[in-house]
Amino acid sequence: MRLLLPDEGTDRTLEPADLADRYAYPVVPWVRANMVSSIDGAVTVDGRARGLSGPADRHLFGLLRALADVVLVGAGTARVEGYGPPLARTEHAALRAAHDQPPAPRIAVVTNSADLDPRSALFAEAHPPTLVLTCAAAPAELRSRLADVGEVRVVGDARVDVTAAVAALVNDGLTRILTEGGPHLLGSLAAAGLIDELAVSYSPTLGAGDSGRIIEGPPASTTPMSLVGLIESDDFLFARYVRRDRLDALAPTDPRSPR
Repeated sequence: MRLLLPDEGTDRTLEPADLADRYAYPVVPWVRANMVSSIDGAVTVDGRARGLSGPADRHLFGLLRALADVVLVGAGTARVEGYGPPLARTEHAALRAAHDQPPAPRIAVVTNSADLDPRSALFAEAHPPTLVLTCAAAPAELRSRLADVGEVRVVGDARVDVTAAVAALVNDGLTRILTEGGPHLLGSLAAAGLIDELAVSYSPTLGAGDSGRIIEGPPASTTPMSLVGLIESDDFLFARYVRRDRLDALAPTDPRSPR
């Protein structure tokens, strides 16, 4: 991987340990969104994001999970992408141990309906159990069914209140939050001012078609962001943007600081 920004005037080849330092959480709590996009803005191929990925993107995807306490995902994305619980990986064991983290991050699924399959790998293979963030309007029978295999939190009345959802994670000590979408969950988080950082993998692909955007949802006020890092590998570009009102979290001596 080759560092493009910031320009530090030295060898710009990044080793794995360098990459972990670049993406370390600056403070907690902190919400990082990670998405992949074609260079013309498509976020899926044939309805799934993995068609845009490649070896370098999968490596970074795994690293960002290794740095996180919890992976926050919308129910639609979990279904379409066939989510299971994040796996403990030997190559990340020392990194997680250094931060007193368990071998793998937890997973938390946001669902207004509580319509998830309790027999799926998302629940059957999850240790500790998958967190389900839902609302009071979700059918009590479905919530009860999920409570038998996971941990259910009611965070909202008619719909999930994402502010309350993030607060529930933080209250559980899950302060390094990584969200992998989908676009509607990111839209809700952005509208609530909860996305501190956006990591975008630009795939060297033209997607065309009618694929959606990285973030979708009701109109919201514009959120100014600053580019704090840009890395190239195998024609992929990996960009990191931080909300301008959160730049103070990056110390002036931090290699990610744009100052």
